[in-house]
Amino acid sequence: MSRVYLYALLSGPPSCEAGLGVCAEPLRVVAVAGLVALVGDVAEPPAPSAIVLRAQDTVLRRLTAGVEGVLPARFGTLLADDAALADVLDRRRAALTEALDRVAGCEQMTLRVWGETAGAAAPAGPATGGPGTRYLAGRREAHERARRVPELEPLRACLVDLVREERVERHDRPPLLATVQHLVPRGAGERYVDAVNGARAALAPWRVSVSGPWLPYAFAEAAA
Repeated sequence: MSRVYLYALLSGPPSCEAGLGVCAEPLRVVAVAGLVALVGDVAEPPAPSAIVLRAQDTVLRRLTAGVEGVLPARFGTLLADDAALADVLDRRRAALTEALDRVAGCEQMTLRVWGETAGAAAPAGPATGGPGTRYLAGRREAHERARRVPELEPLRACLVDLVREERVERHDRPPLLATVQHLVPRGAGERYVDAVNGARAALAPWRVSVSGPWLPYAFAEAAA
């Protein structure tokens, strides 16, 4: 019995033939709840591997080249049938439409920050209140710390005109300190790389590596 494998949500239909998916299944486009879903019908989800992930990315890049907004689905997303797909999309229509609008005309660049020690974060305010208040303040500080990358401060001014949104994952496991995803306008990848290269000396002693452009995978996670 086949199930519906969701590849992505699109702001409009692809301008070319859908072709085949990663399981050699015919792809099709389903319009529901004002959204456009790219799907295939499979007996089993594809097994995750580097080859399959690259193949799925190739499928999406081919079909979304002329589509303004693309939300890649989480790898392996299966639904029972078209009715289940329609139910999910209808219930989440507002959030998904907002997410598609946010990534419209954009792509993703990825920065990884490397070094032997982490950069110094802004000092926390004095702990006040009772144990519960101090505990919550500590949790909030830890959460905010996880979203900060002080190592990149010399670079931020160079990227301010390019970056539309940012996602941060701190690792603090030298040499990898953080991974930063940036949503940038399509076609801005070369300018982004030039800006990073121009700031490398100012970033010392930390180092950065750049990859992309990618489809906006990191910016589809909340919607997924």
